[in-house]
Amino acid sequence: MADEETIDAPDEEGAATEEGGKKKSKGNIKLLGGVIGLIGAGTILAVMAMPKTAKTPTFVGPAMHVFLPDADMVGNPLDDNFSRYIKFKPSCSYMAYDLAYPEARRQDPHYETILKQAMQFTISQYRIDEVMAGANRDAFAAALEDVAEPILFPVHLGMTMSPYDPDEESGLRLGDSQDREGSFRGPFYDHVLKVDAPKKTLQLDDGPEVSFTGNEYDLLVEAEDGTKLYVDVLNLDENFEGEVNVGIMGRIRRMFTGDIIAQ
Repeated sequence: MADEETIDAPDEEGAATEEGGKKKSKGNIKLLGGVIGLIGAGTILAVMAMPKTAKTPTFVGPAMHVFLPDADMVGNPLDDNFSRYIKFKPSCSYMAYDLAYPEARRQDPHYETILKQAMQFTISQYRIDEVMAGANRDAFAAALEDVAEPILFPVHLGMTMSPYDPDEESGLRLGDSQDREGSFRGPFYDHVLKVDAPKKTLQLDDGPEVSFTGNEYDLLVEAEDGTKLYVDVLNLDENFEGEVNVGIMGRIRRMFTGDIIAQ
């Protein structure tokens, strides 16, 4: 600052003196202190008033889920031309945004049928001695996990009760091939589908932009890493522009088979 004024140190009497012996006024000092105090208080209030950045939800847990609480999983392995069978009670530990989510999946009328079919097919690829021994059992459990996780934690497009429901805001829903060929498995709150209905384009995160005509019920949209998402745009709101969250609501940490009985 130009022409800064120097304030003398107080004398023993507590007053600053000038060359003429007159006492120096404390008014400027008090005023400066008051201004600094107001600035400080204003800064504190401004910081307190700043909205906090919303934290992205993360998976919590772990918790346990029994896939078929009222029945055993039964399947035919390769032995003796599939004439033998094994049975066990599969379960898993999992992480999820909401630990009640797996129980809610039981309300899906397709859930148990799809789960049994997938696990029975996996069983049919093994022989009994390949699933009974300790080390082999771990590999068998991992194979079951690969088929069970997309069924327990399917991809949701928008905040829907069921993965098959359309997003209420945009009208988008998952395409017909998502269950069979879709490979995108990112956490729901970490990924978005960027939608520009007037321009008829979709983009999954930073993946390539995809054009559509509006008649597609199985449109392939890829993420930057090449994983695939299939989208039904038939009922897309023609004026919708924005982002729709897309992804899974949880993941399996480890699959358990429990005791395996062979016959």
